[in-house]
Amino acid sequence: MIRPRFFPKNLLPTPEQQAIQCAQQRISLIEANAGAAKTTTLALRIGEALTRGLAPEQILGLVFTPEALEVLQQRLLELGVALAVVRRLALYRVEDFAQQVLTYWEEQEPPRMTQIHALQPMMLEAQEMLSQRYAHREEFYLEIRSHHVALSQFYQSQLRLKARMDLRLDEDEDLFEKAALAGVTVTDFLWAQQYERLRQSPYEGVLFRGPFDATYDLACALLDQPELLAHIPVYRVIVVDELHDANEAAFQILRALMSRQQSYLVAAGDKDQVIHQDLAAEATYLYERFAAYFDSIARYPLSQTYRHGPYLAYAAGAFKKKRVESALPLATQIHVHPYAMTGAAMSTPLVQAIQLWVQQGGTLAACAVLLRDTHQSVAIENALMAANIPYRLEGMVGYLQRDEILFLRALLALALKDYGEVNLDLRRQMLRALVLFFEIDILPSEFEEVVEDLLVSPQLLPVFLRYQVKKTSSIKNVSRLEKILALAQSSAPHHMAFDFLNEAVAIMDTVHTAKRLYVLEHQAQVIQKSIDAFMDLASQQQSDLHGLYQWCIDREKINQQPVALHLSCVAQAKGKEFEHVLLPFLAQGEFPSAQSPALIEQNLFYVAITRAQKRLSLFVPDKAHWVSDYVAAMSLEQVKPLAQQRLQQLRVEAQQAQKGAPTVREPQAVYKTPRIDLVVPFAEKDQAKQRGARWDPVKRVWYVPAGGDPSRFERWLKAPR
Repeated sequence: MIRPRFFPKNLLPTPEQQAIQCAQQRISLIEANAGAAKTTTLALRIGEALTRGLAPEQILGLVFTPEALEVLQQRLLELGVALAVVRRLALYRVEDFAQQVLTYWEEQEPPRMTQIHALQPMMLEAQEMLSQRYAHREEFYLEIRSHHVALSQFYQSQLRLKARMDLRLDEDEDLFEKAALAGVTVTDFLWAQQYERLRQSPYEGVLFRGPFDATYDLACALLDQPELLAHIPVYRVIVVDELHDANEAAFQILRALMSRQQSYLVAAGDKDQVIHQDLAAEATYLYERFAAYFDSIARYPLSQTYRHGPYLAYAAGAFKKKRVESALPLATQIHVHPYAMTGAAMSTPLVQAIQLWVQQGGTLAACAVLLRDTHQSVAIENALMAANIPYRLEGMVGYLQRDEILFLRALLALALKDYGEVNLDLRRQMLRALVLFFEIDILPSEFEEVVEDLLVSPQLLPVFLRYQVKKTSSIKNVSRLEKILALAQSSAPHHMAFDFLNEAVAIMDTVHTAKRLYVLEHQAQVIQKSIDAFMDLASQQQSDLHGLYQWCIDREKINQQPVALHLSCVAQAKGKEFEHVLLPFLAQGEFPSAQSPALIEQNLFYVAITRAQKRLSLFVPDKAHWVSDYVAAMSLEQVKPLAQQRLQQLRVEAQQAQKGAPTVREPQAVYKTPRIDLVVPFAEKDQAKQRGARWDPVKRVWYVPAGGDPSRFERWLKAPR
């Protein structure tokens, strides 16, 4: 086997890492477990390529997130690659790489719009084009809606269609079938086609780009005009991290780059971390898609995790039915806490587990509560606030700012005739929620005019609602509005909030309204669960209308502190790690969710449990038949004895290593640096070279090679004073 030439600082790579570092196949695909040092191993491969003489500009590193890019750069520096060399490497997010290539090709760079609100005018214009073009085609059953939920769902649909490279419809393809396979509605499919006609003018070229449009545009260009590849630099080594986040658009770019015979690819991913269905990520890009185009593909494992100890490693392996080993002599704890399934007691064990963690010396900043869905945060946020535990939301907003809860708060305001007593931003949000749930069709410019008018005359809100619902909504919504206004008129501030909201929710039939507004079944279910959770809160508090309304306003004034607990959904935690991870509500129907594909649910749970380093807390119902099957699948009792044996072995090895004694992994000794680094001033480099010193272009230092006489280099063995 080829021996490495790059010897990293502060690291003794494993045999698995050595094999990848010295891989010679054109395409090397790494199947890694969570926490198995994927990024570190790719950094080793880059260091090896540099040491063997490749210029930094000939190495391309691609990742999918800004965080992953930062970690890759940091790992290179930690392994000893000089900062000046790292800066010369071509390290990019896939989207940024595509943008740079397109900027070189195009005469001028079109505007880049990173926020959905900036794209809203173009989406509405494309919708108008759609309406004009297909209004007479009854077979399409088009539903033209312009509220912000419809725009948000369209935004996600067009991202998915581009990620899958599915926007083109051949003559022999069925529109309905293709839309269904892509997981979008026919309306959104045709809307996306109109949007692309608007975005890419046949006469003026690309007029603007939104998120991930550069990846799509580059993939299309390379498919339609392969000769354009000649204008992209030749990269001898291409490394790709988090390959499980790849989609068809990204793959087509990689395929084009690898069509050059002098290019070599090393890519790492974990098939059990494929969770981004919204961007068409699939496990097939970890092997099958490459096998369809290329020969001589080598597969390498990274089976050992360095994130947590053997107990959690074996439990994760049992859950996913694969081999997972830990190389960390850490007694990672796994605790299972039962909770009562009704009332405020649901969150009590979670709060107690957090308080115990802090009492035992842990910090809130190293602690994360990971949710399956956003509706679960209602009970969690209330419990954290009641216990004075500061928390920081990541990847989501607090439940009081979500559409469905803002709608309920707006109903309280109608009953209290108090819609003029809140700040302008909150008033705008509550009005937008009313517009959404009563399905009022109003342009953004008109909406803002109404906000300004109601600022002066808030008592006109019922008048505005009656006029707009009759003008743009359905007869059913007209009836619902009249019943709601009558209920609000007959309610006094001292009436019980739960009774009022319960009747209002029944009038609005929020279950079916949510399904109509939120096309995706899972999303509609989450919205309804969020409403149910807020109703439970109202029932528990036994507050009157004014009390609950004011409680919501007061809660919004609580500032989030910088040192705080992390609170997010599992999907937003991928790629991160925390000392203590808490997973609440592990019940049937919650995690796993019945509205999501089984494989995605399994992958989400795997991602969730493997974020933990020192402690994993699982919260399950106190009724055994309600407990999530995933907890049993971890085989916690069965793997515990094996984990204890492995932990003891790792501790013995660690003690032997501290004493300098051989360990069971002695074959890795080939990685011990067989040289002595020197500190040679630039003016004296020729003298050092004449005495036999060699230059390391990766670490940017001169060194005494193995077997050399250190006495010939005494003046450079330490930095001159």
